[in-house]
Amino acid sequence: MDGPLDDAAKAAILERHFAEIQALYARAAGGEVRDDGDVQLSASGLPARVVNAANLARFTEDGAPARIEEVKAFFGRFGVPFRWFFGPTSTPADLPERFEAAGLVALSNTPGMALDIATMRDEPPQIEGLEVREVGSRSELDTWLEVCRVAFPFEPLIAAAWRSAHEPLGWGDQSPLHNYVGWLNGQPVAVSALLHGAETAGIWNVGTLAEMRGRGIGREATLAALRDARGAGYALAVLGSSPMGLPVYARIGFVEVCRIRHFGPPA
Repeated sequence: MDGPLDDAAKAAILERHFAEIQALYARAAGGEVRDDGDVQLSASGLPARVVNAANLARFTEDGAPARIEEVKAFFGRFGVPFRWFFGPTSTPADLPERFEAAGLVALSNTPGMALDIATMRDEPPQIEGLEVREVGSRSELDTWLEVCRVAFPFEPLIAAAWRSAHEPLGWGDQSPLHNYVGWLNGQPVAVSALLHGAETAGIWNVGTLAEMRGRGIGREATLAALRDARGAGYALAVLGSSPMGLPVYARIGFVEVCRIRHFGPPA
């Protein structure tokens, strides 16, 4: 990267990064990724919105209605729910209204955040008995998946789809997605993930078991991933924050650079 990036540039990178992980999930599950030039479509074929998505819409004013219907038909061919990320570079600007006219509903409107890694508040661990380490075996991947299931939480159908999208990625250097488990006195209590992206490091899938929240465990799981991102030479990290995670990420140094708005068919 040449020189400092402004918030608009960081937001654009975040939007492209979200498209990157959606494509990763779809390909891992044996699905289809299609770049039409004016939109990216990633269909895993699995029955969960989180692993089927439309990203990077660049429609014309006149062409948008027809293109929205074509995207709906694409996912209809797979028979799966999907989410459509309307971000800071999506066009036209009134796509949300056009989505609603086409029968799609708002699913989320949450902060998209970015961090200049060199400025992160890298607080030393202060939780006795806590160790966060990267998944390094099949059994540890199973542990990561189980903590995800309970912490997020996932219904059985979603948990099965989540597993099907992550198992083929494996672990370690063979995968761009690096998963972490936080262990407290030998018990798995938290998860996080780091995507080694083309432009940025992405922090994903941060979660802590409900009974363990409010103790700084999620912050340490996030910092563990960020330290590895820094070691890999990344200057920028991005993430999408839940309301619960917002103060955790702000304390580390993340700032909001855009809104992440997802739309999709009604449940």
